[in-house]
Amino acid sequence: MPKSTLLDIVQEILSSMDSDTVNSYSDTIESEQVAFIVRRAYFDLINQLKIPEHRTVLELTALSDTDQPTHMKLPDGVSQIVSVRYNKIADGETRLNYADISYLAPEDFTTLVLTRDSTDSTIQTVSITGGKVLIRNDTAPEYYTSYDDEYMIFDSFDNEVDNTLQSSKFMVYGTKEPVWTFSDTFTPDLDSSLFPLLINEAKSLAFVELKQSANPKAEQAATRQRSTWQNDKSNIDNIVRGPDYGRKTRGRI
Repeated sequence: MPKSTLLDIVQEILSSMDSDTVNSYSDTIESEQVAFIVRRAYFDLINQLKIPEHRTVLELTALSDTDQPTHMKLPDGVSQIVSVRYNKIADGETRLNYADISYLAPEDFTTLVLTRDSTDSTIQTVSITGGKVLIRNDTAPEYYTSYDDEYMIFDSFDNEVDNTLQSSKFMVYGTKEPVWTFSDTFTPDLDSSLFPLLINEAKSLAFVELKQSANPKAEQAATRQRSTWQNDKSNIDNIVRGPDYGRKTRGRI
């Protein structure tokens, strides 16, 4: 099936509901309601299925703050971190040396860093909201966590190389939520094979919410298409090695 624009999807759903035809999603109150239902169905779908095509290389933002030398800000819209690598190149070396950085749950990260001796010259006390963490300053990072889904905090940095962790030395791979635009020509960021599922999920919701009745055919088709896609997806290497940041999207609020 080819990809569909928002207007295409709205028109198809309105037709199945025996509603008035429209030339724009915003022509009627009902067509606008359908467009909002399509958006909600879309974000529900991408959050449930964890679609691989939404994974990308992410660019962290360094705070460049020596009081928080291992804090890195996540880009907006990140819902999942798959892997984190850091170039542990030593001072004077030229060969790249990317190594995996392991995720620790906040409690485990806190336990790890608070076992350190705060009076040791290789340990720096860093303030976080509601407490402090003890960061090593003599070695590249090995672990990271996030207490707020906005900042990643790493357990160490090497002040002989840099006085803070550097954005340019990270290679982070994760899932970023796509942008939604209310426009007749907007095409949701999905593989073409998933459009039937999106349309049937939205159609099923529209019947329940706007017509107060079920659409068994749409529900059955959505169930069948979801099962087919999940089976196809099982052939893809989909191992998640990092945390799943459970942010709500606009479509789920």
